[in-house]
Amino acid sequence: MTADRKVNWAIVGLGDIVRKRSGRAILDQPDSVLRACVTGDPIAKEADIETLGPQKIYTNTDEMLADPDVDAVYLATPVFLHAPHAIAALQAGKDVLVEKPMAMNVAEAREMCLAADKAGRRLSVAYYRRFWPRFELVKDMLDRGGLGSVVAVRMALREWVSPAVGQAAAWRFIPRMSGGGVLLDVGSHRLDLLSWWFGLPRRLVARTETLTHDYPVEDSAAVLMILAGGAHFTGTFNWNSRVRGDEIQIIGTEAQMTLLPCDGPEVVIAAGSNVERRDMPKPSNLHYPLVDDFARAIIEDRPPRFSGADGMKATQIIEAIFKSSRENAWVEVG
Repeated sequence: MTADRKVNWAIVGLGDIVRKRSGRAILDQPDSVLRACVTGDPIAKEADIETLGPQKIYTNTDEMLADPDVDAVYLATPVFLHAPHAIAALQAGKDVLVEKPMAMNVAEAREMCLAADKAGRRLSVAYYRRFWPRFELVKDMLDRGGLGSVVAVRMALREWVSPAVGQAAAWRFIPRMSGGGVLLDVGSHRLDLLSWWFGLPRRLVARTETLTHDYPVEDSAAVLMILAGGAHFTGTFNWNSRVRGDEIQIIGTEAQMTLLPCDGPEVVIAAGSNVERRDMPKPSNLHYPLVDDFARAIIEDRPPRFSGADGMKATQIIEAIFKSSRENAWVEVG
């Protein structure tokens, strides 16, 4: 693609994430044009279509993929559709940015990566926190050894999630459509950060349950991992607490970093009696840096900053967590 061309996007699925963030990110990215939207019910989505203003409306994904002017596809469909839609788009010669989690399981994620390799197209996953300065700071500190040797990592996410009658996002609570509950929907973001910072863990033991709600996906997960460098990880993920919290703490032999809340404006770095507080607010549109990198990768004819194989790691961890819980045993990851 030449530098004077634009990236023509198609969005598949017009749910909350497109309405709130990713659609606007595509509209705001200076090298991007919204060529098409795909929705099975254009009348029901009329307000969203009017806001986004795509050049074309398709009710069928195959028809969109036959459009030679579409360069990149943003998949914002339920998780069970990620793999078939992504593979079809890649085989049609499109670059693909897929919502998280990448797929229902590791086997599907690997098929997606293989399809991208065979087609010579770009594939990435919408783990947008990788592009935020606060999480890049963590990565930089770890790479420089700024905390000493890491000995412990703690993550705790808790909120109350219960579907209302007739809720549009009810698919999230149907295992055959979502693949799981709190772990896939929001835990995947935190586990992606963990894999980015530390690589895949060596082994883990976990328990997943539905403790409070009456839906068939897990509302609670507790995990103990041994990370690649030997540090211990403890994590809890809950959809059944009315007291919201989202915490990350990384403890090293020389210093520690605390993100409390995870997405808050401040990073606290403590070394001995010295405490440094850095103001690092999140982007005004959480998806914009992700979309911007993907579009620029196409314009500049380079890979995106992280690949489908990178995005698959959170799915590998989640699959190991479910296996450990089923078998009530330690399991290897990867």
